[in-house]
Amino acid sequence: MKPADFCYHRPREVDEAVQLLHELDDAKVMAGGQSLLPIMNMRLAEPAHVVDITAVAALRACDTDSSCARYGATTTHMMFEDELVPDVTDGLLGRAAAGIGYRAIRTRGTVGGSLAHSDSSAEWPTVLSALDAVVHVVSVRGARRIPVRELLLGFFSTALEPDELIVAVDVPRLGPDTRCGLYKLARKPGEFAESLAVALARPAGTELWLGAARATPTRLIHAESLLTGGGLPELPDLADAVLADTGVGGHPGQLHAVAVHRALRATEGTPDA
Repeated sequence: MKPADFCYHRPREVDEAVQLLHELDDAKVMAGGQSLLPIMNMRLAEPAHVVDITAVAALRACDTDSSCARYGATTTHMMFEDELVPDVTDGLLGRAAAGIGYRAIRTRGTVGGSLAHSDSSAEWPTVLSALDAVVHVVSVRGARRIPVRELLLGFFSTALEPDELIVAVDVPRLGPDTRCGLYKLARKPGEFAESLAVALARPAGTELWLGAARATPTRLIHAESLLTGGGLPELPDLADAVLADTGVGGHPGQLHAVAVHRALRATEGTPDA
C-alpha cells in the first residue's frame, strides 16, 4: 500500500522545525522514517503533514565532556556501529546498534526516532533506560530535559507534547569499573527482540533491565536481589524473579531468564554460543 496524501516539509534549522510543529495541525516528525513510513504505507497513520528533520545539521552533532556524551537526535544507528561518534559506554552503544534491523535500516534509522517511537522490543529504549540517559526536547514554549525512563509511557506512547521535538540525548559516561552485558533473543538476526536484557555490573551492585516483556523497559529488582551472594543465579530462580518483576511466566518468562543470564555472563567476559 501507499500512504494517504500529505504535505512534506524539510526545515534546515531547529527553530524552523519547531515553528512548523507549532503551526501545523496533525503533523508528524520524520527522522529516519524506518518506523513512520511503514505505518503510513499501511494507513495505520495518516498525518496531514510530515516534517522531515534530516536536513537539520545541528541534530547530527555529537559533543562529549568528562561526564557524558550528547548525541544529536538524528544520529543514526550505523554511526554508533561504525564508531563514527564516540562511545562513552565502552562499546555498549555500538553493540546495541549492530543488532538493530539490517544495514539499510541502520543507515537511516536514528536514536531520537527510536525513542519517540517507544517500542520496548527495540534496542534504544531499554539500553538508554538502563544507562539513565536524558533527552532534550524543544518547542515554541522553550526547552526541557526528560529522563528516558520518564519519557517512555507505553507502547508507542511518550511524554512528548505534539509540538515538541527531541533534539539530543545525553548518555552518561561509564566508569572504568563498570562492566556491561547485553543479550538479545530474536527469531532471526535483525528482528525485534523477543527478549532484550542489559546488565550493568558495578562495585556497588549490578543493575538489570529487560525489554520486550512489558510496555516499557523494566528494571528487574527481584532478579537483582539474587546477585547479592556472588555467582550467577540458576535459571529457574531467575525465571521466578522475572515473573515477580514483570508478571511474565511460562515459556516467555523462561526466554527472559535466559537473556538475563547471558547478559550477566557477558559482564564476566564469558561468551555464549
